[in-house]
Amino acid sequence: MAARPGLTYTQPVITRVNKQRLSPGADMDRRDFVKRALKGGHLLLAFQLGGAAVMLSPHEAHARQVPLQTLHQQDAALLEQLLDVIVPGALDAGTVHFLDHQLGVAPNDCLLMAKFFEIPLPYSNFYQTGFQVLRDYARAEFSSGIEQLTQTQKHQLIACIATPERVTAAGFPIFVFYLCLRADAVDMVYGTPAGFEKLNVPYMAHIMPPRGWHG
Repeated sequence: MAARPGLTYTQPVITRVNKQRLSPGADMDRRDFVKRALKGGHLLLAFQLGGAAVMLSPHEAHARQVPLQTLHQQDAALLEQLLDVIVPGALDAGTVHFLDHQLGVAPNDCLLMAKFFEIPLPYSNFYQTGFQVLRDYARAEFSSGIEQLTQTQKHQLIACIATPERVTAAGFPIFVFYLCLRADAVDMVYGTPAGFEKLNVPYMAHIMPPRGWHG
C-alpha cells in the first residue's frame, strides 16, 4: 500500500528513524522501567472512577469499563478494531486503557514505547496523526472505514504497515507507529506470568508475584 497523493500531513512528527533503535534490544531500558512500576506484582495505575482516583491494572480498568480520559472516542474505537489483529488478546489485557492513561501523564513518567523512540512531544500528536493515517490507508486501499473492514482486510492493513520499508508514509513514520502500538500491546498481554505461560517460556522472576497477577 504505497502512499498516495493527497495523503499529506502539514505537521511533520518525525522525518527519520535511528535504525539502531529498531534493534531487538532497543527497548530493554523501557522494560526495566516498566518493572519498576510493578507494585506487589501488579502494574497499578491511578484511574479516575466515580470522581476518585482508583488504583487498577489496565486489565481491571478495561473490565470495569473505566471512562477514558485522554483518547478521543473515535480513536479508542479504532484501537478496539485493530489491537487484537496486532497482538491477540491486547484488547482484553487493557491496552486501550494503558494508552489512554499514559498519554495523560507527565513525559518523564510515561511508559509508552514512543518515549524511547524519541518521538517529539506531545505524544498525543503522534498518536492522533497515526490514527488518521490508518483511516486514510483504509479509505485509499479498501474504500471503507476501519470499522467496516473484514478481518482479512484488517490483517492486510496491519501487514502493510508492519514492514520496515514503511518508515514513512505520507510524511509520517507509520512503521514506527506500528512498533509503538505492538510493543505496548505485547507488554500488556505477555508481561505477566500467565503471558509467559502462553509462550511456554518459564517465568524466571527472582521473586514471584502473587497468584492471579495480570499486568
